[in-house]
Amino acid sequence: MKRLFGGLKMSWPAVILFAIAVGVYTGAMMLIPATANTSFRDIGIHYEWWVVFAVIIVVNCKHSWEAMLKCFIFFLISQPVIYGVEICFGKMTLATAWLYYRQWWLAMTFLTLPGGFIAYFSKKQNGLGSVILALGNTLQLLHGCYYTVLTVLNVPRHLLSALFCFASVLVMSFSVQRKKRYQWLTLVLSLLFAVAVLVLMKATNRYLYTDGQGFFFP
Repeated sequence: MKRLFGGLKMSWPAVILFAIAVGVYTGAMMLIPATANTSFRDIGIHYEWWVVFAVIIVVNCKHSWEAMLKCFIFFLISQPVIYGVEICFGKMTLATAWLYYRQWWLAMTFLTLPGGFIAYFSKKQNGLGSVILALGNTLQLLHGCYYTVLTVLNVPRHLLSALFCFASVLVMSFSVQRKKRYQWLTLVLSLLFAVAVLVLMKATNRYLYTDGQGFFFP
């Protein structure tokens, strides 16, 4: 795991092939009827896998500008590939694909430019690295809570997604950060940030279930 999060050679061809492979796989999951309302299709609806993909890319880069551009290109390629697969097999039309892309992923793709730049510093073995990594972990914890709710309501359709989210927090905390004190700091901060968000949601009458588009706020 430590090699995955910091020991890979993340060349441009590797990023492009990674994006195409993930896009084709995700598109295929969206086509198979048996994957509907299960963990296997969650990758095409929510963000938890994409957070991990982004972290893998940025922590294997040597410069912040490189992390920014490679993260952006990864999303710029992978998302259209998903829609391309679905269009080719008649799952959706070009107009529908553009509607979904414009509504959900176009803005997210451009946000990877500042996001990738900032996320690069999560691999710094210091307090700043722990804080930045904890922010990503917070998204994973919130997704994990969301999938836990879905699993309880419809056992066991989203159990794998819930386990993946919680496991990814542990893996990234103890793989990206190499010093024990910063590993534990990352984990503690992740939990505190997630609890703070949940408390805020409770105070503002927000909920963990959504309209299915991956956000925690209805």
